[in-house]
Amino acid sequence: MKKLLVRGGKVCAESAIIEGGYVLVEDGRIVSIGAESELDQPRMNTLLAARIADCETVDARGQLVVPGFIDMHTHGMLEVDFMESSVEATVGVLREYAKFGVTRVVASTLANPMDTIIAQVRRLGRAMEDRDYGFLLHGVHVEGPWLAPRCRGGHALGYLKAPNPEDVNRLLGETGKAVKTVTFAPELPGSTALVERLVLHDIVASIGHTEASYEEGERAILAGARHATHMYDTNLGYREDPDEALVMLPGHETALLMHDEVSIELIGCPVHVRKPFFRFIDKVKPPLKKVIVTDSLIGTGGPDGKIITYADGRKVYPEDGVLRMIDADPKVNGNLTGSAATMNLALRRLSRFAGLPVEEAVRWGSINPATTLGIAKETGSLAVGKWADIVVMDGDFQVKVTIGRGKIVHRAGSQSDL
Repeated sequence: MKKLLVRGGKVCAESAIIEGGYVLVEDGRIVSIGAESELDQPRMNTLLAARIADCETVDARGQLVVPGFIDMHTHGMLEVDFMESSVEATVGVLREYAKFGVTRVVASTLANPMDTIIAQVRRLGRAMEDRDYGFLLHGVHVEGPWLAPRCRGGHALGYLKAPNPEDVNRLLGETGKAVKTVTFAPELPGSTALVERLVLHDIVASIGHTEASYEEGERAILAGARHATHMYDTNLGYREDPDEALVMLPGHETALLMHDEVSIELIGCPVHVRKPFFRFIDKVKPPLKKVIVTDSLIGTGGPDGKIITYADGRKVYPEDGVLRMIDADPKVNGNLTGSAATMNLALRRLSRFAGLPVEEAVRWGSINPATTLGIAKETGSLAVGKWADIVVMDGDFQVKVTIGRGKIVHRAGSQSDL
């Protein structure tokens, strides 16, 4: 039996915060949580005494012990792009995510021909089956091709289309259970039928890359949409009434904000999402319905200024949590092209921008995405019976140790993280 004891830190458990606590793990799951003083009492519970005997120990004194982070929207990092990565490259980069406290990844695709998307989803599905680290990959987020052309962002216009039954049937029928979330624009013909099919397959339907009206947003939510992809980025809402000057019409964002059953994700980047929106969403959405993501791209996690070359020859470099373009055209050179945030950086920014205590900010990257993804009974918080997905970090979100399913998958300063 594999046993692990994390002791001495500030334990942010599901039902309490314990100063100087412990978390005991057996066979990958949490079996006991309490005050560290209980471990040292002469008349300690004999069962607990037997359990901690011969445990591998993680000393967390002076640190916080929090749930592992879940990044439910990321396109890759370092030199790995989830739209084209091999099984081996995918498994390898999962270990890099762990360095930043991530214990579950939802790999995002990009708009492409449906054949290409399906082939890559299947490839990512095989990575999920890796015996040692496949559990770190929860599944796939299909982002594109069912997006609004005007709000396409970095998605290629030529691949965008409205959902049709043939494509939907192929995606659902040829990819097993790898697909966990799908982003779509509600204004596209066929979107309501798409949402209904996704819901029947236990896939999260997420509204995004859209300029849908309030009514179109409402219809999508009625059909079962329960999430919003990177709110305030490539989502256009309020507009002027064409029939009444200076009168505003509600857009789909009004529907998203009004429905408490819908969760909203924000990219942890002040360039993609302006700072007041973090406080606003914290104020208006229920506790479990606000999620932080990275939406990270290739190049993330590397040093600032390191040049990354895409397969098509485009060049970018990371700088302060964003990716910028390298181009001979001075009007293009240096332009924003995507996010290079890691989850610990995204959470640090959230804490500062929204004025949240660290333990409250962490919820946006743990129990909240777990709730949206339907896995909160298994992970997302520190509670007896759940998988031991644990991060030991300081108050500035610097990760010291990451534990996934009871296994130490990263330890800062170690020559080999795994």
